[in-house]
Amino acid sequence: MNRPPTDRPFQAFEIVFWHVLDLMSEGSVLPGDTLFETALSQELGLSRTPVREALARLVAEGLLENPAGTRGYRVPELSLEDMQQVFQAREILESSAAALAAERARKVEVEELEAIHKREVLFSERQDRKGYCQANVDFHFAVVRIGGNRYIERAFRPVFWRSTLYVNYLAEFHPASDEELKAESGHNSPAEHAALIRAIARRAPKAAAKAAADHLRSTRAFRILLDTERARHIFGRSKR
Repeated sequence: MNRPPTDRPFQAFEIVFWHVLDLMSEGSVLPGDTLFETALSQELGLSRTPVREALARLVAEGLLENPAGTRGYRVPELSLEDMQQVFQAREILESSAAALAAERARKVEVEELEAIHKREVLFSERQDRKGYCQANVDFHFAVVRIGGNRYIERAFRPVFWRSTLYVNYLAEFHPASDEELKAESGHNSPAEHAALIRAIARRAPKAAAKAAADHLRSTRAFRILLDTERARHIFGRSKR
């Protein structure tokens, strides 16, 4: 679920959904921690119905777990094996969606991707992590939607959101330099997204699929940091 456009207010369950995602992004809750419906309801000043709806959505998207016989909703524990599998799944789904997008994208849809990319670059220049992350979410969902296969889109959602747990907890936000932002290649998301847009714009399915796959491999290889104290702490929690 993307954040709603700024020209309309959030619905109650959307407030809860994005509040929980922000808690994860900020590191206020960690893998293995438990969230409780009552506490969130009181914290946000909402009735329990939209809170329950949002938590159910978060479970369906793979961002929380609700094990039988337990109270509350748990942030999933993370592992190297799960991370490898979820990014492999994203690579399969997104490279296929990118190829389809290159075959069928209309001019207005290419322009949509270019507009999102401009926002991404702007937020990177401003060192605005929250805005940058939202533009990144919008970009990936837009490519999959433009691909036009509803089964890929349906499968993509929980895989994408699950992968964000690794990005939120293990990736550091390093705004791209001016040189990197202007480059047509390199290990940074804006350059990789620009390469994907160019492939879609020139209707090159193979190039689009490769650009999408390369981007996801680059994310896993260069932006998710495993040899850090934070990574050791998070993976250590999952072994308790």
